[in-house]
Order: sequence, then structure tokens, then C-alpha cells
Amino acid sequence: MKQLALLLAGFALYSASLRAQSSSGVPESHRPPPGMCRIWIDGVPPTHQPAPTDCATAIRKRPMNARVVFGSDASAGSGRGVAPAPRVQSNFAPSREQQDRNVQQQRDEQDRQRIAQQQRDAQERERIEAQRQREEQQKREASHAPPPQTHHDQGRAEPPRRPRTEKAQRPPQQSHSGRRPR
Repeated sequence: MKQLALLLAGFALYSASLRAQSSSGVPESHRPPPGMCRIWIDGVPPTHQPAPTDCATAIRKRPMNARVVFGSDASAGSGRGVAPAPRVQSNFAPSREQQDRNVQQQRDEQDRQRIAQQQRDAQERERIEAQRQREEQQKREASHAPPPQTHHDQGRAEPPRRPRTEKAQRPPQQSHSGRRPR
């Protein structure tokens, strides 16, 4: 009988603590989801309370006139025997892992852009070098070519050249007089 009374007294205390927690001013509809926390400011209507966030942020940013409400599957204050809730990403700030991934993605993108720019620069240098070599080749060809005809020479045709014939050499004429012919 004593054991039954003790059991009933314990049950009454347990249910009273549950009622006290639910009547602590935080309606069940405004409790944070499991694994998250919420700053609850005393004297502020439930619709004007800050949104749920991760527990570390809630604890760090709690003002003096507020408390942190933890979301969990256990309604009672004892969390014994209950596995911790999985960490949920906040809607307000990215996690450290997400920030690291974002930074790495930005670095990767910058590396891709730098490599692409280097490739474009190399192609431009090759194009300029090829153009310079073509110009040098044209200059060499121009220096070995016959001089171009001027504009006024284009209408007049040169007469064909006659082939040269060898003339027989004549012996020098000698005069028999001492005087030269006039």
C-alpha cells in the first residue's frame, strides 16, 4: 500500500512538472523543432518572438530578459535515454561546413577563370607571333622581287628585245701616209 501511494505521488509530481513546463509561457505551437532552439523573450507575444535557430546561436545571442527554449522529443525536463537530435541547418546563417564549401567553390571558380585567361593570353601571343613571322616573310620576298611597276608604266608595253648577234671584229685600218685622214 505504501508503495502504491509512493508511486501515485511520484506520478502526480511528474505530471505537475509536465503541466508547469507546458504552462511556462511557451505554447506548444511555438516550440522549436527537435534539434533547434528558440530565444523566448518574457513579455513579448508569441507571434513577435525570434524564429528558431541553432542552439549555439540562441545561447550566444540571448538577451538578459530572455531564456532559451530547447526543442526536443522529450517533453519532460530529463533527457536521459533520448538520443540527441540531429543538427539542423539554420535558415539564417550557413554552417561552418557550408561556408567552407562556398569558399572552396569560389576559389575553384577563380582558378578556372585564371587558367582560361592564361590560355586566351597564350593563344593571343601565338597569333601575334604568327602575324609577325608572316610580315617578316613578306618583307624578305619583297626585297628579292623585281621592283614593282609604277602606275604610269602600266599602260605602255616595252618593245621586245632583239637578240644580240655577235659582230665580226674588223682589223684596225692602217694608213700608209704619215698623215691622218681628216
